[in-house]
Amino acid sequence: MHFEWGVVVKTLNWTFIANLVNFAILLYLMKRFLYKPALAYLDRRRELIASRMEAARQSEERAEQLAAQREQELSAAREQARRTLDDARAHAEEIVNASKGTARQEGERIITEAQRQIEQEREQMKEDLRRSYAEIAVLGASRVLNREVNLSDHERLLNELLLEVDDEALRMRQ
Repeated sequence: MHFEWGVVVKTLNWTFIANLVNFAILLYLMKRFLYKPALAYLDRRRELIASRMEAARQSEERAEQLAAQREQELSAAREQARRTLDDARAHAEEIVNASKGTARQEGERIITEAQRQIEQEREQMKEDLRRSYAEIAVLGASRVLNREVNLSDHERLLNELLLEVDDEALRMRQ
């Protein structure tokens, strides 16, 4: 089979060849101006999505760390609040106990003072009673003797009677 170029050239469909050449030029132009930029755009887009996914993952990890840190801080704050309340309760109890002690001491002081005052009044009453007895006795004696007792005799008799009247005599009359 021997082909002659003249016959082959006449039988060739030049439209088909022109379409093939146009198709090849179209493929070259599409590869050069469309396919490479589209692939570059897709690569950039893939890298952008990957970087955003990484940033989102890092943000999520950071959020988890912050949540754990906040939980620890909240736990520490709760513990501090509990300790503060315990300290306040202990301090309040100390104040109450100190106040009770102070009130007890004040009450004992008031009772002691009242007892001392009662004892003084009792002694004063005994002394007044002795004087009254002595005066009555001197008045009775002066009437019995039917004479008047002068002031110096009156004082001497009162002092003698005061010495004679003792606590036992007063207790028996009460």
